[in-house]
Amino acid sequence: MQQQLRYAIILIAVVLFPVKLLAQKEFYTPKSLLIPLHDQKNQLHVSFGRGGGYDFNLSYAFSNKLALFSAATFDSDTKKRISILGDRYNVDRNDYVLKGGLGYFANTDKPVFPIMEVYVGAGITKVDNYWHFTGNTDGEVTQAQYWSLFGQFNAGKRMAKSEYGLGLRFTYSQYTDFNFYDTYSISKKSSYKNLTGLTADPVISAGYTLYGVNINAQLGVAIPLIAPSVERTDTHTAYEGSSEISTLNHSQEEVRLYSVIGRLALQYKLNLHKKR
Repeated sequence: MQQQLRYAIILIAVVLFPVKLLAQKEFYTPKSLLIPLHDQKNQLHVSFGRGGGYDFNLSYAFSNKLALFSAATFDSDTKKRISILGDRYNVDRNDYVLKGGLGYFANTDKPVFPIMEVYVGAGITKVDNYWHFTGNTDGEVTQAQYWSLFGQFNAGKRMAKSEYGLGLRFTYSQYTDFNFYDTYSISKKSSYKNLTGLTADPVISAGYTLYGVNINAQLGVAIPLIAPSVERTDTHTAYEGSSEISTLNHSQEEVRLYSVIGRLALQYKLNLHKKR
């Protein structure tokens, strides 16, 4: 028990400071995996956490094998970042993620991972961020939207005062909008057309229950499996008197979707009807 608690504390520390590990433009923002570890019918799982914004997850086992889930994340805050060269900068965000789907769970006789879950679902994400170096008002604006389809496998164990789990999610994302420009020279604006990506998202989670509420931490990473070449368009705008002249430049780029995944949450399970 003490060893499991130490693991949870270590995970919490890493989740609270993931921004020190990786600096990026953050146009891809996958959120934490849903790992409710359902084990019976009429079980309601509720969690509220912090991980790439404030989030709320809800899942309900409406049969002995099936569950429905929904999740929402809202991120309207300023994040402090440190680049690999040690420069400090801020990212002002106004993002949201909405997703939902269906899950299947089963109880097994395996001692280490007695609970198995499979989930499929879909989601939409809006990204609106502005990053700039500390003390400088000029920076870069990124505005994007994408939808995603995912399949996920969980394995875990629940005990009297603790729980742990592993999750692996495969996510396909399709951008419907992706524009970016810097405020140093707004005469140039850029965009990607038909950007897609496939990632594998492995995570580990651990939690400790105190007064009926599970304090849970999750840590993982989104790993790009494909990086297709996409079309980039740079639009240069110049003015000659009262006339506006726009010049388009097209090029091909490989864009990889990757990110750190982390979350610290409070979780609660309610068995609406006792298991027979």
